[in-house]
Amino acid sequence: MATRATSRWAWRWPGKVRAAAWPAVFLALVCPANVLRAGEALPADAPSSKTATAALEYRETAYGIFNWSVSITPQSAPFNKEPTAVSGSILRGVLNFGGDSSNSIPFVWQRGAGKLYLDLNRNRDLTDDPAGAFSARVQGERFSQTFTNVHLLFNTAAGKYPVLADLSFWVGGVEPYCTVELRSFWRGKVTLQGRDCQVGVVQNDLSQSGSFENSRLLLRPWDKRNQPFNTYDGSLATFPFSRNLFVDGHAYQPAWIGKSPSGEVKPALQFTEQSVPLGELKITGKFIQRLVLPGGTYLVVLDQPAASVQVPTGSYNQPDIRLEQNGTEAYCNSTQPQVGGRISVADQAPGVLNVGGPLTNSVTANRHGRDLQLDYQLVGAGGNIYQLANQNRSRPPEFAIYKGGRKIASGKFEFG
Repeated sequence: MATRATSRWAWRWPGKVRAAAWPAVFLALVCPANVLRAGEALPADAPSSKTATAALEYRETAYGIFNWSVSITPQSAPFNKEPTAVSGSILRGVLNFGGDSSNSIPFVWQRGAGKLYLDLNRNRDLTDDPAGAFSARVQGERFSQTFTNVHLLFNTAAGKYPVLADLSFWVGGVEPYCTVELRSFWRGKVTLQGRDCQVGVVQNDLSQSGSFENSRLLLRPWDKRNQPFNTYDGSLATFPFSRNLFVDGHAYQPAWIGKSPSGEVKPALQFTEQSVPLGELKITGKFIQRLVLPGGTYLVVLDQPAASVQVPTGSYNQPDIRLEQNGTEAYCNSTQPQVGGRISVADQAPGVLNVGGPLTNSVTANRHGRDLQLDYQLVGAGGNIYQLANQNRSRPPEFAIYKGGRKIASGKFEFG
């Protein structure tokens, strides 16, 4: 019996069938990069005083950029002043944003009415915050409700730090909890080696707002500045902030230098060029749009790297990778299991990184009684597993099952 499948979906006939396969994609796409000889450092005429600075401005978006959870300290007793009680369940407590306790926010969630009241001025009076009242997207008594366009202000060492977010509250488990979908970031323009880039900061831990220590750095070509992005879509437009950054042949030390004379955050990013010893890194795969190589003294970011590039000498972990060809994108996330260990680059001993395309559809079939289980993987160079960045679930793939050249069943898969 031969089985043809085209996606990670599930169908049962007469037992359970799970399958996945996507069209083979990616033609050759290799662009030149800055290449220096093995062991050669950056030019001596690039002293640490060479800097590029980007003033950052606060920007709000219509889409989510990052998600994280905030713990809740429930409170049974009413606050001294609360909105008028309504019928239905009510949850009151404090949102713990961490760090300085002054950033914790008391709240009352009237589930039955689909209302949320935030004590934005933190005086434990929930009736004097006109901007702190919100209505849920969907009304009615529910285990979860989402409240959009919530403006918050946090105290940081750099000043008052604004945030736009959507808040989702959940009950029904051991403890109630809240998830935050961030919809704001800081952005600016910087020119690095003659290349105009959009640079920015995505704060992924509000307990550290106003600092870089737990944030992500946005860096992409200036002509892509208006494209939506987030931190989890595999685009690699953002990556963890590092005080030692190597971008396309040049080493930098980024620093947050903004001051706040008026009490508001006025940040700027300064990139100071460094001189570091370099070694050769050979990349065997193709179609790499961006590669982020962590674990070394410098976080390495390469855009459209050639088959041989120069990076700071040292030892690195397996990378995050984004592939792109003719509008089709796939990515490999370093947080998931990957083939291969650490990559060593020395001044006289090139390192080898076996990643990239072409990608191959791989399906294995195993029988379990009356069930036929098909396991799918999209495999790249070196055996690492990739995922397509955009999967259209509104058009599920079809399959057919043949026996002796005769089709005995067909249908459409359901995602699962």
